[in-house]
Amino acid sequence: MAYLFVYGTLKRGGSRHSLLKGCPFLGHALAKGFALYDLGAYPGMVPGDGVVRGEVYEIPEGLLRELDWVEGAPFLFRRELIEVVLEDHTSLRAHAYLYNRGVEGAALVPSGEWEV
Repeated sequence: MAYLFVYGTLKRGGSRHSLLKGCPFLGHALAKGFALYDLGAYPGMVPGDGVVRGEVYEIPEGLLRELDWVEGAPFLFRRELIEVVLEDHTSLRAHAYLYNRGVEGAALVPSGEWEV
């Protein structure tokens, strides 16, 4: 099993959330040291000085390959292990998809939370 931090279309209510059907939801979480940008149909998280708000799921390791394909990894997004903090202050390392292209001209999401 693996942990996955999601902040965009994979969140509950998002257009790709069905890919996580049956995966246990562990809670809302924060990823510090990142910034979130509005890229139109989806957001992109990049290293930065902010906090990104998302959700954490426990997923089967095999699902990561399917998610890599869906997220366009490693070209559009790249999957990395990052540190996230759950609402109960538990810290864990989770896989996350970081945007792998420039964000010039994209709007920063100041709240760090993508509204699905």
